[in-house]
Amino acid sequence: MENIINNPNVQNKSEEKDNIELPLTETDYNQIEVENTILKIFKEHGFSTSTSELFSGKASYFNSIHYKYAYNEIIHLSSDYFSLISGFPWICFWILNILEFSKEKNFDMNLDLKLKFVDVLKELQNPEGGFYGFVKGSSHLISTYAGVMSVANLAIPEAYDLIDRKKLKEFLLKMKNNDIEFKQKNTFLDKNNNFLIYHKDDKNNCSKFFTANPGSFENHFNGESDLRSIYCALTSAYILNIIDDDLTKNVVEYIRECQTYEGGFGPEPFCEAHGGYSYCAIASLILLNSLDKINVDAFLRWLCMRQMTKEGGFNGRTNKLVDSCYSFWQGSIFSLLKMGDEKFSFDDELLYDQLSLQAYILFCCQEENGGIKDKPGKYPDLFHTNYASSGLILSMECLVDHCKVALSNELEKELGDKKHNPIFNLEDEKVQKCLKYFKMKDNDKNNEEKKEE
Repeated sequence: MENIINNPNVQNKSEEKDNIELPLTETDYNQIEVENTILKIFKEHGFSTSTSELFSGKASYFNSIHYKYAYNEIIHLSSDYFSLISGFPWICFWILNILEFSKEKNFDMNLDLKLKFVDVLKELQNPEGGFYGFVKGSSHLISTYAGVMSVANLAIPEAYDLIDRKKLKEFLLKMKNNDIEFKQKNTFLDKNNNFLIYHKDDKNNCSKFFTANPGSFENHFNGESDLRSIYCALTSAYILNIIDDDLTKNVVEYIRECQTYEGGFGPEPFCEAHGGYSYCAIASLILLNSLDKINVDAFLRWLCMRQMTKEGGFNGRTNKLVDSCYSFWQGSIFSLLKMGDEKFSFDDELLYDQLSLQAYILFCCQEENGGIKDKPGKYPDLFHTNYASSGLILSMECLVDHCKVALSNELEKELGDKKHNPIFNLEDEKVQKCLKYFKMKDNDKNNEEKKEE
C-alpha cells in the first residue's frame, strides 16, 4: 500500500483528475447570476455576509407599506391569486399574519373587518368537519390548518365559536392512518415490515401508488400522506385543545422514517430532504416533546448547510437557489431546536448568521411599494411576505433577556416588541389566548357535567 501511495505515476494521475474542469450546468449559471445580483445589492448598502456584525448602516422593515399591501388585498384580491382560489383559507391566513406583523404598536384591526373574516371562514367550514379549500369543496387537512390558525389570529369569541371542534376531531381521526390494514390489494411493506405502500385502483388517476404508513395522516380522503398533514393535524388539534393519544399514536415513528441520509426530512420515507417538510417534522416533534427520537446532529448539519454563504438567506434543498420563504421554513427551526434544548445555541445567539438573513430580506427582497419577494428579479406576493416577515422576526431572537439581534436600531424599534411562536407561526399572545379560551370552555363543560351527576 505504501508503494502505491508514494508512486509518482499514481500521484500525477490523481492530480490530473482533480484538475479536470467540469462544464457548468444551468443550475450553476443560475446560482452565479443570483449571487452576483445580491452581492451588487449588498455593496450598495455597505453590507457583507463575511462581516455582518460590523454593519452600521440603515436597515428598515416597511411596516406601514406592508400593512397597506395586505389590506388592499382584502379590498380587491389581485387576479394573480385566482389560481389559488382552492386554497382560500391560506389567503386569509397570510393576510391576517401580515397585518399582525406590520401593524403599529397598540393598534388592532376593527371588529367589523374581523367579523367579515369570520363570515368567510364559516362558509369554508365543512359541516362534516374540517375546512374546505374553497366553498362547498371537500375537507382538506392543509386548508383546515390555515382555517384554524386564521381563527386563532382573529382572537375574538365569534371566531373561536365558529369551529365545530367535535366534527373537526372526527375528520382528523378519519384522516389518520393508524394500523396496517390493507385498504387495497397489491400492498407492499419494506424489509422491516414498517413502510406501507398500496396500489390505487385504476379509476383513480391522481397517483398510481399511495403511502399510508401508520402514524401518518391523509391530506384528504384517498389523498397523499406526508409530513405536512401530520403538522397541520397536530397543531390544529393542540391549539383547539382536542389533541389526544388517538391522534398522536405512531406519529413519532413515522417522522423518524422520513429522515434522509442527508439529515433533513423528506415528505415521506425515501424522498429528498426539504426545508418545508423538515420544519413540519421538527415542529411536530417539539409539540410532542420527542426531539431526542431523531438524529439531531445529522439534522443540524444539514440545516446549517442551507444558509447561503454569499446571499445570507436560506435555500430549501441541496443545490437550490436562495428563497426568502425559507427564512421561516428553515430559519425558524433554529428557534424550535432551542425550545427543545438550550444546547442548540451559542454565545447567547442561534446557530446561524441572523444578521445576514435580515440583510437578505430587507435589502434584496423587500419592495418599496409593499410586499416581499422570493429573490431579486421576482415579484412580491402574500406567501413570501408572510413567511419572510415571520423569519425576520424570529431572526431577532436573543437568549439574553431584553436583548435583540438586529441589523439596525430602526429594525429593533419596528419589530423588537414582536413575540412570535415558531410552532404555530402566530403571535405568541394569540396562541396563548386561543389555548386559554378552549381550555376554560372545556373546564366549564366538565364542571356542568359533574353538577348534573
